[in-house]
Amino acid sequence: MKLSDMKSQSFSRHTLSEWQEAAEKALKGKGISSLHTSTYENIDLKPLFLAEDAPQIDRVKDYIPNIDDKLERTHKWYIAQPIKRESWGELSAAVRDALSRGQNCLSFSIGDLDKAQDLVPFMNDMGEFDAPVFSIDQATSIAIHGVRDIPERMEMTGVIGYDPISEEGWTYESRLERWLNVVEGSTMDLSGVKALIVNSAPYHNKGASATQELAYALSEGVAYLEAVQDRGWEIEKAAQTLHFHFSIGSHFFMEIAKIRAFKKLWQGVLTSYGLNEQSIVKSISISAETSRFNKSTLDSYVNILRGGGEAFSAILAGVDYLVVAPFNEVSGEVTPLAERIARNTQLVLGEEAHLNKVLDPGGGSYYVEWLSDEVGKRAWKEFQQVDKEGGILALLANGSIEEKIRVVRDARIKDLATRKNSMIGTNIYANLEETLPISPAAGERLSLPFERVRERAQKLGDIPTAGLIGLGELKTYKPRADFVKGFLATGGIQTHQSTDCFSKEDILQFVEETRYPYYVVCGKDEEYLDKLSMITEAVHLVDSSIVVDLAGRIPEENRSEWILKGLNGSIYNKQNILEKLDALLTIWEEGKENEEA
Repeated sequence: MKLSDMKSQSFSRHTLSEWQEAAEKALKGKGISSLHTSTYENIDLKPLFLAEDAPQIDRVKDYIPNIDDKLERTHKWYIAQPIKRESWGELSAAVRDALSRGQNCLSFSIGDLDKAQDLVPFMNDMGEFDAPVFSIDQATSIAIHGVRDIPERMEMTGVIGYDPISEEGWTYESRLERWLNVVEGSTMDLSGVKALIVNSAPYHNKGASATQELAYALSEGVAYLEAVQDRGWEIEKAAQTLHFHFSIGSHFFMEIAKIRAFKKLWQGVLTSYGLNEQSIVKSISISAETSRFNKSTLDSYVNILRGGGEAFSAILAGVDYLVVAPFNEVSGEVTPLAERIARNTQLVLGEEAHLNKVLDPGGGSYYVEWLSDEVGKRAWKEFQQVDKEGGILALLANGSIEEKIRVVRDARIKDLATRKNSMIGTNIYANLEETLPISPAAGERLSLPFERVRERAQKLGDIPTAGLIGLGELKTYKPRADFVKGFLATGGIQTHQSTDCFSKEDILQFVEETRYPYYVVCGKDEEYLDKLSMITEAVHLVDSSIVVDLAGRIPEENRSEWILKGLNGSIYNKQNILEKLDALLTIWEEGKENEEA
């Protein structure tokens, strides 16, 4: 068919009921409900969205409030990769190198450097670059605001501050007042600098849902406005000095919706304070970082893919500044290669995916518009509840917010443990040859329970090995054997698979030759019914202390009988991996203790 003919082709329109009928036929009787997904925000995601699902909104006003500024700017967002080094000279050279390689924002962390001695020369040296400053690091921001003799900084633009509410101890009452004293004592011209930071990343990195993050960010924003108004600030100045920072997780569309929803909600808050549209537009300032919560020290190169997808979400949502974390940051040591990959991730998305040439490209999608609206409604309801219960500071102090976040975090970890969700290299497709870092970075992460299990296996010295007994021909037990191998690998346990076992003598020979403390029998359910007594007898003839499991779920009606026959348990799909591996590693740990004794 010629291209001209293809262009003239058209497709007949179908009704929703026709689509549902076709879908149910393909699902073989499961029903459309099986395609629905429930999120941690308690939002039910349908498999298909239509025009009538999309809300009637002013898309530009709600989701691209600063459209004129973005259209005029060469950069649709600022690449704000923070740079940290061991000396001022190294820091200066690294910042210059990053700016020469595509970074368009001055972002650095002074860490433990002597700020009293060399911060002024460093800042003056950086003054030659026409780029905004981005620093939400506590020590760096306090140092910059505290220095008195940097003339160039009077014309600084960008974001320089940190969030005492979310980043410091949640029960420390005077933390906000202390930071406001620093800001008010700064000689910096705040007209071009955002110094009041609402950082929702600490909530995200404890496991909060998207709606919780939004609610707490809005609540913090209101707390700031009320606090500075009490100190005599004009509401316009207060609003335009505020900046919001978010962490972007792995749920691609949810994260787009989260940032878009925030823009609409915060405009509503500012409107209630009496600000006009022009002032509101100047008060929408958003940055984002890729999530730390979903990164793993296991198979850390996968973090590059996770970070890339999260950066994609953030850019589509329209953030002003973006930080892509180096893939090995959670391992405790960031390399120059990791920094380069993180920076280049943004450059590739901008220059090769052409995301620096569009604004809000997800807008207009029925799904994205519906989800943005739905997330916004639920976040607003949560925000109102926080306000009703006394505000963000009070709920942080009494532990209410931490408890609400804990419930979501536990649900996320359970879903990983039962493989409802996958984390490549962590709870599936684990690499047994990998060695964990000695001192991973501090902080809560989804993968930590799995990393701790792997650490236990690593401390044993020799890699723990389990025997797999294959019943019958390879083709009959291979699927279960492969599943067991992958299951045990997540706990750092390697496997040794037998040849085909057809008799008690075959099993006895394999066990005598290997003498492992743990074996898993892999076969068909009907073989278990016929041969279980023979299998456990053969294994325990060699050593009565050997632990025997089956591959596959044990029928409840047979459980008691099979346990009496010497069976320990089983390994099966949707089982809690962490609980099972915790019990299994004890076998090797006790064996090591007995050897040492």
